[in-house]
Amino acid sequence: MQLFFWPFMILSVGLAILSLNLRKPLFLVIASVLILPLSLYLAATPRFEIWGLIFPLFYVGAAWYLKQRKIWLSVVLVIPNFLLIGWLGFAVLTQ
Repeated sequence: MQLFFWPFMILSVGLAILSLNLRKPLFLVIASVLILPLSLYLAATPRFEIWGLIFPLFYVGAAWYLKQRKIWLSVVLVIPNFLLIGWLGFAVLTQ
């Protein structure tokens, strides 16, 4: 699981950015599948018990609104995932 953990997170961020630039909601759905290991890991911790499972749903919701041509709402729904991955990266690098 650790082998795919960070590459999948970085790839999900890249796919989300690519999806928003190309207006392709399918890439956001793929990004939600790629962030699933992070989500399950967070759901197993006491601090992110339920909240960990919500992060893939942000990507799916962003894909739905991107399909509806509401770009600004898609960007707003993708930002929490970017912040989470950035926070985790910062926490790991500063240990």
